[in-house]
Amino acid sequence: MIFELLHAPFPEGYGEAILSIDECKAHLRVDGDDEDDLIGALRDASIEFVERYCSVKLAPTAGLIWQAAGFPSAFSTPIMLSVSPVTAITAITWADGSGNPVVGVPADYRLRARGDLLPAVGARWPSCAGGAVSVEFTAGYAPGDAPRSLIAAVRLFLGHLYKNREAVTDRGTEAEVPFGVRELCASFRRVLI
Repeated sequence: MIFELLHAPFPEGYGEAILSIDECKAHLRVDGDDEDDLIGALRDASIEFVERYCSVKLAPTAGLIWQAAGFPSAFSTPIMLSVSPVTAITAITWADGSGNPVVGVPADYRLRARGDLLPAVGARWPSCAGGAVSVEFTAGYAPGDAPRSLIAAVRLFLGHLYKNREAVTDRGTEAEVPFGVRELCASFRRVLI
């Protein structure tokens, strides 16, 4: 199944709720406020990298939208919403065979622990769907509950970006993602076989 997870910009204060500027400056050993804007931008880029690499949201994020051309063909096949942890389904819509919009009831669906969406027990995916399925949902760890290894990965990548501000260096590997960041994130990546 081909799907698309639409980009959702950071809500106001999102990066600060995960890792404050003061925490970033302490980690980077920076005194003064001259580089606060730069540090904030690098922090947000580090958060976005870790979230995309692991397909997670480190803080609650509402209004995420997953879209596909249709529902899975088998009733027991889940829709993998491509980001976790999913905490709520807020809307589900699709087009019927004539192309008319149909609004589903979120309570007719259930979430597995990882955030995969399935029909309610004993139910099936809508058979009248002609395409254009859209699921709106909320995902993210509760404030303060993001795994410490992912926060450490954000800090490590922030330090890397702060130290290596150019895309190319004369020393070789400094422009690559540090090995430690990938290792800290590895256990959170979904493996599909």
